[in-house]
Amino acid sequence: MMLRSLWRSPAFSFSYYANLDLSCPYPSFQARDLTTTHTMHYITKPPCDPKIMTFGAFHTDHLLEIDWSEKMGWSRPQIVPFKSFSIHPFSACLHYAIECFEGAKAYRGPNNSIRTFRLNCNMYRMKQSAKRLSLPDFDGAELERCIEQLLKVDRDWIPDRQGFSCYIRPTLMATEEALGVRASSRAKLFVALCPVGPYFPSGLKPVRVFCNISTIRSAPGGVGGYKVAGNYAPTVLPLKEVQKIGFHQNLWMLPDGLVQEMGVCNLFFFWKNKQGERELVTPILDGTILPGILRDSILELTRSMGKFKVIEKKLYIQEVVEAIEDGRMIEMFGSGTAVSIQPIEAIGFNDKIYEVQYDSKLNAGELSHELFDILTKIQTGGEEHKWIKSI
Repeated sequence: MMLRSLWRSPAFSFSYYANLDLSCPYPSFQARDLTTTHTMHYITKPPCDPKIMTFGAFHTDHLLEIDWSEKMGWSRPQIVPFKSFSIHPFSACLHYAIECFEGAKAYRGPNNSIRTFRLNCNMYRMKQSAKRLSLPDFDGAELERCIEQLLKVDRDWIPDRQGFSCYIRPTLMATEEALGVRASSRAKLFVALCPVGPYFPSGLKPVRVFCNISTIRSAPGGVGGYKVAGNYAPTVLPLKEVQKIGFHQNLWMLPDGLVQEMGVCNLFFFWKNKQGERELVTPILDGTILPGILRDSILELTRSMGKFKVIEKKLYIQEVVEAIEDGRMIEMFGSGTAVSIQPIEAIGFNDKIYEVQYDSKLNAGELSHELFDILTKIQTGGEEHKWIKSI
């Protein structure tokens, strides 16, 4: 019974990031040991054009690289010219998806400063993902310091234009050169950067989502609450299938209709309950849902507004449809690092389309538009904020 409950994820109705313990009980790499080798062949930077600087299309001149082995522990961190890796055909990451990663952003601030947004939260979440896959633990604060140095080295790649940013992709993968499902005796941690334009070049754009009742993203007791590689590949085919019938994304849920996520975004529903009270509702973190950092930020921001109830709970698609049919649904939207805020204009469920309200002038609901503006100001503005670290 103890073994069965060992990895049972608790339900969170408070901030997942309330107590950030980034320490490591084992010897970890240290930022003070970081070495830097500058490239001799600098890459031509793309223009700040949203049609060209699309998500993940370009990389910067350097990357951060740290190796680990069971015998030697962590190597010294090093910043090196961007390169491809040589991977043994038997490497565990290739066969068993023993790999986790993160997604964060850095922004150009006033006076040529670099601003990171809640990067410590990414470090915490990555540590939890690594533990779940029996990958080596590390000191999250030390990795954050190493990433800051990488950003300094490639600071010229951080776009100095509204809506643009530098995407940060830390990755930890098993590299043991032998077949077999077991904890890997070797691993590689690396961090790559890429300049990105706004997800929606012309501003916010609402999407149509399909309530998928035939495929699930994650199940209770699984790894849906962790940012691991195996969560993503199975979603590609269902995405292609719904795009063929006019939808942009899947709304993931369990067979009983328990709502989880939309695509790779957390979900929010702003409605009036049956008593006429306004509520912002999001599915509770029950272990099947990724604890999004932007999700956490939105919950804190809206609770501080004090204008309506903010609730985390189990939510079923039948409740969502009923709220739309009754005219109680004010707006729906998703959130995620890449997209920031994603308004929803319609959902497809049981062969019927349910239109969702939004302001056609804003291309979003009033609340989602307000949150988008607040978050953008925090991330790129000149004011200090507890979620921002200036480098």
